[in-house]
Amino acid sequence: MKKFVIRLFACIAVGTIITVGILKFVDGYLYKITQSSYLEIDTYRTSGEVELKSEDIISLPENASQVQFSYNNKYYAYLEDGSIHINTTEDKNEYSVITEDNPICYYYLLYDKNLIMYFIEDTTGIYTTLTLRTYDIGTKRTTDYNDIDVRNFSRIKDITMSPLVNIIYINIETKTTLATNNIVYKIDLFNSMSQVRSGSIISKIRMLQHVDRLYYQDTKGGVYNAGATVNYLFGYADVELIGIDSDLASSDDNEKLYYLNTETNDVVYVVSGSKLVDTIYLSDKDLVTTYNEYGNVYLIYPTYILDITGKNPYKRIAKLSKYVTFEAIKGDTVYLRTSNNKIITTKLLDN
Repeated sequence: MKKFVIRLFACIAVGTIITVGILKFVDGYLYKITQSSYLEIDTYRTSGEVELKSEDIISLPENASQVQFSYNNKYYAYLEDGSIHINTTEDKNEYSVITEDNPICYYYLLYDKNLIMYFIEDTTGIYTTLTLRTYDIGTKRTTDYNDIDVRNFSRIKDITMSPLVNIIYINIETKTTLATNNIVYKIDLFNSMSQVRSGSIISKIRMLQHVDRLYYQDTKGGVYNAGATVNYLFGYADVELIGIDSDLASSDDNEKLYYLNTETNDVVYVVSGSKLVDTIYLSDKDLVTTYNEYGNVYLIYPTYILDITGKNPYKRIAKLSKYVTFEAIKGDTVYLRTSNNKIITTKLLDN
C-alpha cells in the first residue's frame, strides 16, 4: 500500500509539471498568432529583461524626451538638447533635425497629418518669449506664427487643438519661490491670441474638434466648460476627463466626452452635449493609464488594452507584458518601451 501511494504522488507530480509546461507553451503560442506582432517577448524569463527576437526596434538616446509618433507610423520624433530629431520608422535613419538659435522647449506632432507645432524659448531674466512655429515633415518647410510673452515661465504643460477650426489652447505653468500658477492661452492660427484662464492649477485641457469649446480640469477634480462646472452630471462622484471621441471626417458636431470615476476606477461616463448618454461598467480596477487621440479612447491595463469607443468596449484588443510600459497608439500599431529604453511595436486586434 505504501509503495502504491508513493507511485501515485509521483504520477501526480509529473503530470502537474507536464501540464504547467504545456499551458505556458500554449499561452505563448496563442499570443504570437493572435497579435500578428512585430516582435516576440519571452514573458517567462525571470531576469526582468525583455528578450527581443525582432530587428524592428527603436533605440533612443539616453537624453531623449517627449517621444512621439506620426499618425501614419512613418516617423518618430524626440527632443534632445533643445532640438527635435525626426527619424523614419522603417529604417530608423535620421530624416531631419529642427534646430533654432534658442532651444525648443515643447513640440506636438499632429494626430492627423505629418506636421509639427513647436515652441522656441527665449528667456531674459524673469521674462520669456515663446515663439510658435510649424514644420511640415514632407516639405521640410517652417512657418512662423505667434509670440507669447510670459513672466516667470516654467514649462508648457499641455496643448489641445482642432485642425478643423484652426484653434490651439496652451496650458503654461509659471512659477516663483512663492507660488505656482497655470495660464491657458488661446491661439487662432489666423494670428489672434488671448488669455482665457488663470489663477488655478489645471491638470488637463481638451478641446472639441468641430466647435471652439474647451474643457479643462483642475487639480481639485473640478471639470469646467466656459467657467461652468460639468461635474453635476455624475452626482457626487469624483471624475477624470480621459478623452473625446470625435469623427473628424464628419460634419456632425455631436462629440462624446469620456469621464472615469476615480473613486471606484471601474466606471466610465459618456457625455454628449450636456447629457449623460451611456455608462460603461468595467471588470478590473487596476488601470495603469489612459490614451486619447480624439477618434478613440483607450484604457491601458497591466496585461491588456480596451478601446471603450469601439463597437465592443469590453473586448481586449491587445495583450501586454509586465516587461514593457505603454507609450502610444497610432492607427493599428501599439508602441511600447522596454526597461533598457528601447521602443518596440505590436498590432491591435480588430475591434
